[in-house]
Amino acid sequence: MKINLTVEEMLKATKGFLIKGNLRDVVNSISIDSRTIKPEDLFIPLKGEKFDGHDFINEVIRKGAKGFIFSRDLEIPAEEVIVIKVKDTLIALQDLANYYRKKIKAKVIGVTGSSGKTTTKNLIGELLSKIGKVNISRENYNNEIGVPLTILETEIDTNFLVLEMAMRGKGQIRELSKIAEPDVGVITNIGWAHIGILGSREAIMEAKAEIFDYINDQGYAILNRDDDLSMWIFENLKLNKYTFGFNEESNIRGKILDKLDDKVRMSIGFPDESKIEILLNLYPLNIYRNVLSAFGVLWIFSPKSVNNFSFVNYDLSLPKQRLTTKNTYKGIKVIDDTYNANPDSVKTAIEYLDILPSYGRKVLLLGDMLELGEYSISAHKEVIKYAIDKDFYYLLFYGEEFSKAIDDMKSELKDILDSKIFYTRDEREIKDFLREILRPYDIILIKGSRAMKMENFIKFIEEEI
Repeated sequence: MKINLTVEEMLKATKGFLIKGNLRDVVNSISIDSRTIKPEDLFIPLKGEKFDGHDFINEVIRKGAKGFIFSRDLEIPAEEVIVIKVKDTLIALQDLANYYRKKIKAKVIGVTGSSGKTTTKNLIGELLSKIGKVNISRENYNNEIGVPLTILETEIDTNFLVLEMAMRGKGQIRELSKIAEPDVGVITNIGWAHIGILGSREAIMEAKAEIFDYINDQGYAILNRDDDLSMWIFENLKLNKYTFGFNEESNIRGKILDKLDDKVRMSIGFPDESKIEILLNLYPLNIYRNVLSAFGVLWIFSPKSVNNFSFVNYDLSLPKQRLTTKNTYKGIKVIDDTYNANPDSVKTAIEYLDILPSYGRKVLLLGDMLELGEYSISAHKEVIKYAIDKDFYYLLFYGEEFSKAIDDMKSELKDILDSKIFYTRDEREIKDFLREILRPYDIILIKGSRAMKMENFIKFIEEEI
């Protein structure tokens, strides 16, 4: 089953003008990519930094597209296809998604936060799939283009739609919330990501809280009880609302009962006083908070179904490049957490390396955390101090920001600077050092901001050590 929109509906949604086509014609799929266009897709060309989709309209028509929406002056193809003119194709895409969102019956769950968004989105989708048909955002489909595309890819009989909502500035989450109109909004935490753009955690809090701007009066908010600014949002919300966390006052309450080697037994309590116990792989508490929020969403829609998970070995499947373990042929265990980095997610990764059982030595390799603005050096210093308290064999720091931070800290690090810390701005020097120190049974965790390309070190270890 696909989407089902008539040309008449599309004109109503986009306030467009019909150049060609029949009002009763039906469109079943939307595409913005001329490279992957399929027969019967309706093409919506968007203008990017390097390309303008309008330049590929003739190509998509030759490939069998059912028609296109456009905003730029151009020569109309002779083929008998649907042609709609609008003022702005991106706005048209968003308006079309909002129209379709109102048409489908799916409950919409929006997920935002400084870290853990993708993991939480996936966990929510996995749990809700036990009680209905689910669609979730594909990887990186979390912005002003990806969110409407995800909505427009949702089949009409879907029960739950789980959307990840990312932002880089104020007003962007509000824009996504307006398009998606969530029934449930989840904020994983309020941390340091993008603080260089927004200026303070308080400003980040305000930006994240925009997810609730377009939730209806019967909607729900789910927030982190263990996070100070999330609780400020909670106290000021006039919605149905629940908290999750390890604080005893949390509505969805987690409690670690015991640890068994690489497993953890955790209980989860719910607002109706029901309780379950689950067995999980060993992870940092922040990962378990994501689990709690996901079970909170499941409980909202189906309180009884949470009991099906009691005493179950719940195998978390984290997204790629998030605490993903790889073993080299020489027996070195590599933990790939290279997707991105901010101070909060780096501390979570450090905690994970610290708690992992190991027969070998533990090595930490961190690349710069970017987009921290005036907080950059102090944030890098904080992470360094957090790492040196752990029982790691070596700490490797790569990049301009870490190098500046360590240069400022030389006096307080003098006792361990030569014996435990290696830092450089040069990728080659890091590789040479890794070749020198790594040996079988060692565990190395690698993390850094996306632009640092820390995955290059993963590849190097796998292929050359």
